[in-house]
Amino acid sequence: MTFRFSPTSEPGTPLSSLAAYSVLLVLTVLISAFGTGRASADWINLTGAETSPNIAEIIVREDRVHVVLQLFVDDLESMEELLSDDALSEKGVEPPPMDERMERFSQEKFQVIVDGTTNLTAQLRFSEPRLRKDRSSPVSGIVHPLTRQSAPEPPDDKRILHAELDYFFDRKPKTLTFIPPLDENGRASLDMGFIVYHESVPVIDFRYLTGPVKLNLNWEDPWFSAFDNPNLKRHHRWPIMSFLYVEPREVRHEVVVRLRDLEDWTDLKVARKTPITVEKRSGILNAVNRFFAEKNPVIIDGSPASATSVGSDFLDLSLTGIQVIDDDRNLDPATAVLGVTLSYPVERMPEEVTTIWELFSDRIERVPVTSIDPVGPFPSEVGITEPAHSWTNHLLRYEDPRVEAVPVSDERALKLPLLTIVLAVFALNAVAFAIKARRWARAIGVATAIILVAGAASTTKWAIATLPNPFASLPGNMEASNAVQAVFENASAAFYEVDDNRLETELSKFVDPGLAPIVSTELERANRIALEGGTTARAGNIGEVTISEIRPLDAGRGFSAVAEWSAEAIGQHWGRLHLRDVNYRARIDMIEDDRVWRLAGLTDLDMKIEQ
Repeated sequence: MTFRFSPTSEPGTPLSSLAAYSVLLVLTVLISAFGTGRASADWINLTGAETSPNIAEIIVREDRVHVVLQLFVDDLESMEELLSDDALSEKGVEPPPMDERMERFSQEKFQVIVDGTTNLTAQLRFSEPRLRKDRSSPVSGIVHPLTRQSAPEPPDDKRILHAELDYFFDRKPKTLTFIPPLDENGRASLDMGFIVYHESVPVIDFRYLTGPVKLNLNWEDPWFSAFDNPNLKRHHRWPIMSFLYVEPREVRHEVVVRLRDLEDWTDLKVARKTPITVEKRSGILNAVNRFFAEKNPVIIDGSPASATSVGSDFLDLSLTGIQVIDDDRNLDPATAVLGVTLSYPVERMPEEVTTIWELFSDRIERVPVTSIDPVGPFPSEVGITEPAHSWTNHLLRYEDPRVEAVPVSDERALKLPLLTIVLAVFALNAVAFAIKARRWARAIGVATAIILVAGAASTTKWAIATLPNPFASLPGNMEASNAVQAVFENASAAFYEVDDNRLETELSKFVDPGLAPIVSTELERANRIALEGGTTARAGNIGEVTISEIRPLDAGRGFSAVAEWSAEAIGQHWGRLHLRDVNYRARIDMIEDDRVWRLAGLTDLDMKIEQ
């Protein structure tokens, strides 16, 4: 790929307006993310810096600063020191010696200063034309409703110069200052997004590099390396976090904790220089489970609760949120993070839940706690002097999910007034008696028949017997759709249950007992949906069911049909909300059983999860 380096475009969005623009986007992004139900992250980077025309990725290592630059083709005029000799010659420029070019670049273009005094000289490892790496941003393309301005988007022209440089130092510095190319007013002359890592720990999320920035280095624990500027920090900056989920059938306590902090409270010791292989993970996780099963008591409605299950995973705290590590990579014990989940089943939504935090140290005196219930997250924190955190039920309009039998419509039944029929039969016998009788006996028979007929007429709504209508045809589309819809809404409510016995009881209300094991397995697949990052979502907000190809069952009263419907996969894990649209198509068998519809078959289930 060959570039012709001839800048043609005008400068982009003024850097001075970028911070203000981020503030203006807050309202719009919150509406877009939460109002539409499409949010899939526990935080949103509102700066849009990851889509900047120019990107700098900076990694601080034990002996150097490694810088990876992604430079927009139209901005290369000001960074020509990084161009190859051939590219400079094509521009009619006699290439200066590389040492001279790197000296000028290190002093004027991209500076790295040690402890505020010494400019490090860059060594160019290589540079080559490439196409820019796509980095999506949740604010790209959004138009602010008040200003009518569009959020920053990556250039349509994908051509970049990819350059990698090393700035070596001979001793570990206390601070590093990074300075981008500056104009005569001391402000960055290029739109440049940047991200910084100390070893493998991200120090910030993507931000704009608008001028000199100073990084304070903690070589003992890179987690605590930080910029002087309080606006330059990462979202996941806490070494330990607590999330309390209060749901209709479960209280769940999730803890995110670093392995090196966990070692302060346990006898679990992992060699810092020895990678954690996939074979070693299970031993560590089992020890973590045993430890947390006895820590941080949970009190539900005044009674101490015991976790029925404790599980843990290694986590990746990435720029897009917290995700479970499910591959075979080796993990760095110095930066390894674990997630622990403790489950406390409940029969109904509690009125109050209290957690008592017990894990503090010299480094950790306060812990952020987020309570999450059906109406939203509520951030708080606990500390050494105030270790208890309480959630109180203030849900005024909340309706507890319920499973109810699905009745068969009246049109599919014969309703017989038994008392009326009996009285009518006696009346006929009285009439027959009167016809055969003589004189006064005939009068008695007639009078009795009149009384019985009057009684039969007045009891038509008493003692009603409902029997299957042997002449009923197959249900129409509307009746079939309503019955299937009610079944799927029942299933959505049933799968709130985390206790297997209670789940079985709920399913028995609308699933044919003879086929329960097979049908329940398919229902679970449709209602407990695996999403990215190790999250299991529950199907909710069932959409309208469309029915086609209705036909009678081979045996029994009922029908078989092809059903198509939609739902939302709703999952919450590690403080992150996942929402995905799911579309379904399946063959459904419904059977009439004691005047209710029961699900007797769910086959050829096809699920498509919208990303």
